Amino acid sequence: MARAWLDEMPEPRRLVLVFALHVALGLAMRQIWQLATLHTFATILAALAISLSTKNPAVVLMCACYVSGSEVLWRMSKAYTFHETAKYAVSLLFFIGLIRLKRVRLPGHAVLYLVLLLPAAVFPFVYFPFDTFRKQVMFHLSGPIALTLAILYCSNLRISAGEMWRACVAFAAPLCGVLAVTVRSSYMQQVRFGTESNFQTSGGFGPNQVASSLAMGALLALVASLLARTGWKQRVMLAGLAAAFTLQSAMTFSRGGVLSLGGTLVLTAPWLLAGHRYKGRILAGLAAVVLVLALAFPLLNAYTGGKLAERFQEKEMSGRERLASADWAVFQEFPVFGVGVGISRFFHPSGVTAHTEYTRALSEHGLFGVAAYLTLFWLLFRRGVAILEARELRPYRGLLLGLMVWPLAYMLVNAMRTSAPGLAVGMAFLTVLPGVALEQKERFAR
Repeated sequence: MARAWLDEMPEPRRLVLVFALHVALGLAMRQIWQLATLHTFATILAALAISLSTKNPAVVLMCACYVSGSEVLWRMSKAYTFHETAKYAVSLLFFIGLIRLKRVRLPGHAVLYLVLLLPAAVFPFVYFPFDTFRKQVMFHLSGPIALTLAILYCSNLRISAGEMWRACVAFAAPLCGVLAVTVRSSYMQQVRFGTESNFQTSGGFGPNQVASSLAMGALLALVASLLARTGWKQRVMLAGLAAAFTLQSAMTFSRGGVLSLGGTLVLTAPWLLAGHRYKGRILAGLAAVVLVLALAFPLLNAYTGGKLAERFQEKEMSGRERLASADWAVFQEFPVFGVGVGISRFFHPSGVTAHTEYTRALSEHGLFGVAAYLTLFWLLFRRGVAILEARELRPYRGLLLGLMVWPLAYMLVNAMRTSAPGLAVGMAFLTVLPGVALEQKERFAR
């Protein structure tokens, strides 16, 4: 009966209910770690069961999006599970999906990218006990594994615009819980503001991860608002959610999230607007979001005593340049194979783990790491050209290019701390077509 009631609800009302439930869930999970643990295992088991039983390949993508969107919420709620649980789960979901597809085309460059990163895993096996070796290797390689499987699966997927919309909403929904937790800690408690990343306004968790996850949530909420074919209420709701994600990302005082989102939108705006039949609506919607941000930012800056603007005016890179310099020195000493996965941190100031994926690959994988990321860049370049040339992708090329640009910026400042960049890269390889006819044609082999 409840299912029928939900199916009969108007779409905007259903969206409000989904987002509101995740707001309540996020606040409850932050206070009760047992609930967070229950949500983690229930989500993963449900996603696996659905992926094994569904007849529609796009549903696997939706499950992966929900798991990835929940990752930071699980971590900040101290769910009792592995730190890399979401990366493992996303990889497993895409692997299951690949096995169940009727015909599979494996992009050779995606496979080569991962293969080139594997030799450096030998060194920590020699130097560390097995448990330490496992943690070191999976912390750094679980991201590339998820990225590779996401590309392999999504490059074989043809989905409708409606299915793409549901995948975006699936990622954004659990981030409403993250938004609620950070809003509560930012405005309902006494906060001391400085000019460094603020753990309190980040809900007591890592500002970098919170800011970047909210930024991708804003990007996918914007994508969903542009894909939605229903009334203006739905578009306004999703655009408003994107603005809220962006503002709270800024309030973490971690600049990477907002800057990566802004850079992505600036770089992809020409293709987002050019030749689109709804160009006027898109431009009006983006202008409205920018206006909201322009009006809200001075208020937030006043609330922080001017520290927010001061933070974003800083030109320093929060020590990342020192880590990158150390990585370069390590590469010069160990140029061929690098020092091994996870070992570069012993050469960093204070033993800090690498924050830039590209320099981490340089120091830990050596020339193999250079070859791996040149392979990935070439693959993305070819995909970008294909997106621009494909007539059927013309309405969505700006969106797909944005999903390609954002993870590259993410890896520049956060390495591959979460599954989000790998998922975003994979989604850039989707073939999105208008209409819902595809939903009746695309089926698993069994």
